[in-house]
Amino acid sequence: MAFIESFTRPFMLAVMLWPFLSFILTLPVLALLYHRDNRIRFTSALTAYLIVLYLLALVCFTTYPMPEHPAAYCATHHLQPQLNPFEFVHDIRSAGIVGILQIALNIVFFMPLGFFMKRTFRWRLVLAAPAAFCCSLLIETTQLTGDWGLYPCSYRLFDVDDLITNTVGALIGFALAGLFNRIVPDERIEPSAITTQPGFLRRSVALMIDLVLIEVASLSVSLLIHMLLFVFGARSIESMSIGDTLYATIAMYVVFEVIVPWFRAGRTLGGGFTRMTVETTMRFGWRRAAFYAVRAVVLYLATFGAIVLGLWQLLVVVALVIFWFVKKCMPYDLI
Repeated sequence: MAFIESFTRPFMLAVMLWPFLSFILTLPVLALLYHRDNRIRFTSALTAYLIVLYLLALVCFTTYPMPEHPAAYCATHHLQPQLNPFEFVHDIRSAGIVGILQIALNIVFFMPLGFFMKRTFRWRLVLAAPAAFCCSLLIETTQLTGDWGLYPCSYRLFDVDDLITNTVGALIGFALAGLFNRIVPDERIEPSAITTQPGFLRRSVALMIDLVLIEVASLSVSLLIHMLLFVFGARSIESMSIGDTLYATIAMYVVFEVIVPWFRAGRTLGGGFTRMTVETTMRFGWRRAAFYAVRAVVLYLATFGAIVLGLWQLLVVVALVIFWFVKKCMPYDLI
């Protein structure tokens, strides 16, 4: 019972943390699904969040719980790495069923990793095998170093046999995924597939990717300009203002939401990754220019409009959502 409890507690912690981590990873998960499948399927989304739970469980199993009273524990425990391959044979002879369970669980815990590598990430064996070994090595090194120094000593055993059994488990999972692929073939899409009538969720995911890129680019540009002005003596190091960042944000917004899609057939960088174009119909001349102008203004007010509109920005967002559910398009799509 004590052996089973040592796995139950970390798993319960992983389950409790799972919703919070899943919420944080929602944007990258949806973006990757659109990029890979060109749509959101329930099974794909469920698999993605199960992968999050699985990886979180691996972290919890290998680091939690930490012994209480670190100073006292480290003074009385000195765990030395186990570097003899196949020492588990002796452990089975001496520990009996507990030793067998330890080996079996090391294999079983890494089988999903190999399965996901083959089925979900579509890796080849030449990449999956060393990746599984490196993952196990990272876990064992984390245990050897006391969570990389967060704990004052090693409170879990570095065991070379774990590297072997974990890697074997991943390879078994990889092989099972190959058999599963024969029974349920994985759907593939054309590499150049682009959606010209994207839904509200796909548009939102693409826009969020663009906004992250805009913020990173604007901050980088504003800092670069500020440092150049400081080097040439035009301003002091403390004189950077909110206006500098605002102007950089507007400039980067125009680059990412107008210039880039104009020359990429309506594909922003976020839209290109999620396989969509903002140009839902062919436009030429002044109509195309008007479309981009109106779209830029509307989305700017909905995303960065708090500076200009204050709380009225929320009204713009609500109006766009209502307009979508009524017309199944955005106002600028009508141009």
